[in-house]
Amino acid sequence: MEISLNSQRVSQLDTLRRTLLASGGAFLYSLVILVCYFLGYVLIEVEKLVLLFTCFWSGHIASVVFVYRRHRQNINAPSMTLVHMIWAIIFVSITLYHTVEIRSALMMAYLTILPFGAFRLKWRGFFGVTLFTLASYAVALFFIQQTRSGFWSPQVEVIIGVTFLLAMMGYCILGREFSMMRERLTQSNQQLTAALIKIEELAITDELTGIYNRRHLLDRLDKQRAIANREGSSFVLAFIDLDKFKSINDQFGHCIGDDVLRQFSDLLRESIREVDLVARYGGEEFVLLLNGVGIETAAIVVERIRSAVEGLRFSDENLAMTISVGITEYLAPETAKETLERADKLLYKAKQDGRNRVVQDLVAGKLETID
Repeated sequence: MEISLNSQRVSQLDTLRRTLLASGGAFLYSLVILVCYFLGYVLIEVEKLVLLFTCFWSGHIASVVFVYRRHRQNINAPSMTLVHMIWAIIFVSITLYHTVEIRSALMMAYLTILPFGAFRLKWRGFFGVTLFTLASYAVALFFIQQTRSGFWSPQVEVIIGVTFLLAMMGYCILGREFSMMRERLTQSNQQLTAALIKIEELAITDELTGIYNRRHLLDRLDKQRAIANREGSSFVLAFIDLDKFKSINDQFGHCIGDDVLRQFSDLLRESIREVDLVARYGGEEFVLLLNGVGIETAAIVVERIRSAVEGLRFSDENLAMTISVGITEYLAPETAKETLERADKLLYKAKQDGRNRVVQDLVAGKLETID
């Protein structure tokens, strides 16, 4: 989960950074257009120029604000790369229609727009944007030929067009390579993330039973103790042992013994709430961590488990099993180890008293046995 959140945060920062870079490029290109206008290379009425800039920057700023707000709210914003690219390509194409003499120089703006797609779009999307760019330029040329024939030179336009087409093809090929490399890297990162999650699960999970292991139990106990001390809450530990389990392994073999452990673990897991925890402490010993309950309530839960075990038959051999349990409540400010040791002593008391019973510690120094 932590890995996933970090990846999401990095993705948000990347989206915001690319958006700001695109804004910087659009600002510089706008300055170039203004300079060309004052030098007489952009033939457009001032009102239309203001309208063109207003429309372009209104749409661009709206998308930037959207990305920034999503970033501030820590929400994964969808990529606006394609929107920015199409919006900028339309702006450049309209500008080229009004440009004379230096149109081929301003066409370089197309080549500064396309690289942004290489880091976000899939290769099909990049190919589509390239076709859209060529189509936009072709439309601009068509209107130039129709309305500004005096600035139209077929030979020059063919040379410029072929050169531009070759440049677009080169960008398209490079964009496809970048896209494929990015997809392979993304796939590798996903596999690595999945492997790390799996390793983390293996580190805290008992391999045989699928429940938590002793290491995770001790870590969780330390955290639960800190919460209890801070908030004044309570928790109860139940130390459980399968009675005469060694005889099962000796008589029927370890495979049957493993089946019994797995079946018993499933019973424990189904008998507790999501806020509680069950762990295999070692061998045939298990520990329940029951949160937010007192010793009396916990005793009822554990006794229900003991009764259920007594009535079940385990494995294909239909084995009858019983459990002995010691339960105790955390008493601040003792350590989690002290609570666990006290539950272990109560379990030992239950086994001494004849097994198949629950011994609970109602008050420090006072025992009660539930047969």
